[in-house]
Amino acid sequence: MRYRVTIAVDSLDPNPEVTEFDFFDDAEDFIHDSVYQSMQSLMSQSPYIIEKEEYEQLLEQEMSLIHLEKRGTIV
Repeated sequence: MRYRVTIAVDSLDPNPEVTEFDFFDDAEDFIHDSVYQSMQSLMSQSPYIIEKEEYEQLLEQEMSLIHLEKRGTIV
């Protein structure tokens, strides 16, 4: 079974990163690693302390840019 992960930089990204995996666990690991790296980057670049509520909003925003498909069906 093939799983396709699409990660956009923002909601209007015309050329998102697309990666395919044979196994769901590999796709899931890739998503978690990508989100972790993005969040670390956002936190390290912020001149301010990011509070829990703001962190959760940023995490939700990052997750909204990711789509996981299985044989053409969004999971």
